[in-house]
Amino acid sequence: MKANPKTVALYLGMITFAVITFGVISSYGATNLHAPKSIGGTYVLDTAFAPDCFSEPPLLVVGQSGSYLNADIVPADAKKNVLTRALKGNGFFHGQLIDGKLHLEGNAKLGSCKEKQPMSLVATSNDGLVQGTMSIKGQSMPLTGKKNLPPK
Repeated sequence: MKANPKTVALYLGMITFAVITFGVISSYGATNLHAPKSIGGTYVLDTAFAPDCFSEPPLLVVGQSGSYLNADIVPADAKKNVLTRALKGNGFFHGQLIDGKLHLEGNAKLGSCKEKQPMSLVATSNDGLVQGTMSIKGQSMPLTGKKNLPPK
């Protein structure tokens, strides 16, 4: 049985097109697409905000999936299930990592305070330090914290 030259040319053309397209897409991805830096984890906040809600500096728990963030602000003595809530994507704050900055918004109860409060947070995270501003009910205050590394 002899192959039809038109069919062979069509087959080779389609294979060549697929290989060239794959090469172009792979080249673009290798040079232009980069994963955002990892900032997920637990941060001990140095800033004393909402002192009537927390008896000691609270924790900022950040969960990350690519550039999307979930976070909670919890008491320092929070139980493990509360700490993992944000890491699993169920935090009270939702936002995104844009140009190296955390942008988070949400409504949450802070510590022992009963009512939910509208809050937003804009911060940067470098070398385990988080710095920025937090707004609670429209009042802005500076926010600083240090990443709480797990014991080795």
